[in-house]
Amino acid sequence: MKDLKILIDHLDLWAPYFPTDNLITTKEYLTTKHNHNTYLINLSEDLSYLGQGYYASLLAEANGDRVIPSVSTLNNLQHLEDLSFSLLNMRLNNQSVEILDRLCVDDHSEIKIYFGTSEYSGFSKLARKIFDAYNAPILQINFAKTLNSWQIQSLHTVSLQSLNDREESLFAQSLSDFSTKVWRKPRLQKQYRYEMAILVDPNESLPPSNNQAIKKFIKAGRALGVDVDLITKDDYARLPEYDGLFIRTTTQISHYSYAFAKKSEQNSLVVMDSTQTIMRCTNKVYLHNLLEKNHIAMPESYFVFRDDSAPDCDMLIEKLGLPMVLKIPDGSFSQGVKKAKSKEELSTLLSTLLTQSSIIIAQKYHYTDYDWRIGILNNKPLYACKYYMAPNHWQIVNHGKKSVTAGPAEAFGIHQVPKEVIKIAIKACRLIGRDLYGVDIKMIDDKPVIIEINDNPSIDHPWEDAYLGDELYSRIMLEFVNRMEHKRVHYDD
Repeated sequence: MKDLKILIDHLDLWAPYFPTDNLITTKEYLTTKHNHNTYLINLSEDLSYLGQGYYASLLAEANGDRVIPSVSTLNNLQHLEDLSFSLLNMRLNNQSVEILDRLCVDDHSEIKIYFGTSEYSGFSKLARKIFDAYNAPILQINFAKTLNSWQIQSLHTVSLQSLNDREESLFAQSLSDFSTKVWRKPRLQKQYRYEMAILVDPNESLPPSNNQAIKKFIKAGRALGVDVDLITKDDYARLPEYDGLFIRTTTQISHYSYAFAKKSEQNSLVVMDSTQTIMRCTNKVYLHNLLEKNHIAMPESYFVFRDDSAPDCDMLIEKLGLPMVLKIPDGSFSQGVKKAKSKEELSTLLSTLLTQSSIIIAQKYHYTDYDWRIGILNNKPLYACKYYMAPNHWQIVNHGKKSVTAGPAEAFGIHQVPKEVIKIAIKACRLIGRDLYGVDIKMIDDKPVIIEINDNPSIDHPWEDAYLGDELYSRIMLEFVNRMEHKRVHYDD
């Protein structure tokens, strides 16, 4: 049986409740290595994207801990305006309507639910259904009355500190009841269509695939019997028409691409990238913790936290030396990655970056002429490239003030790549999932070291496809076909 841990920001927040040895602070959890998997109830006050509570859930999943709220829940709550409320559209019974009318203030009412339970029996079914979809310890449902009808207006997490005496008692009882039950996963809705969409952004300056590559994807798909459409962010409502979604715009948790992936999964589409892949790959803190736990080589790194004290620059310099690389966890295409050449520059950059994220990664700097990029699809090597540094720059992409420049790329056959490079790429991707990944690897002291795993890797013509040619596009589209056919067989059963 896994241990249960309750995560709070400060131990004194637990003063109204019975003492317990299960408490652990957010900072302690983030800074301590855990060898045993646990159940974790995250009651951090800061569950916002890139807040410390968010990172706690993120790292819990990397550690193999079972956590509520999950990162998926936190992301879905952030995107409620984009996602369907189909799970929540339930007819309220007479008892529920009477309670809302009694609590009504200016045509608005609110109900709190604790681990899927409500103090009002009339809301028990709705509370359970919402908790199955959004597994947060404390949620508040806001209702609005229009034309004599009550509708759900919003849903959000509630902090422990905001509860009154009565609510604290309700929370304590529901926590006690919940901790004795089996944690359940919500059931996924399943539908079936047989068409495919590629999500693109015509205005994106550095898209994952250029126009020539997109045309080759469409050609390869149609040759395999798949009708491929290009869609944009304006086509969100059309997703249920398709059987597959291939995201070819830059992904990020706070980007509409995540909402597209989530809705596609809710409608049982084959998706690359899945929400799990986006979550795991787009945050470097998660990747760092995941790779470290699984003993996969990467540059020496340390987390720098936003707190009341100034970062210990002397300690970082002693551990990592200068120059030093600083990374915002969710940067992409070399953005959000800075190099500090001096202690003064390190202090200035950290002060700036910590206003953007509560955790920054400080990493030992290793210059190489190129990085290996190994494309992995369904945990098998697909393509290989050498990405050379941009002219007069230390990164592959140079985001200058007036323009963006990139170094050249050189494609290779998988058999031409050192075996240890392929092995570490496959090993790392097996920890993420079965989608399409681009693994960046440096050779340091003749040993491969993981720099990054990209969930939406660049596939441009004539760069990544220089060795395989059109076969590269066919292999990727064939994977979609195989997965869609698998779903059709499943539904026929």
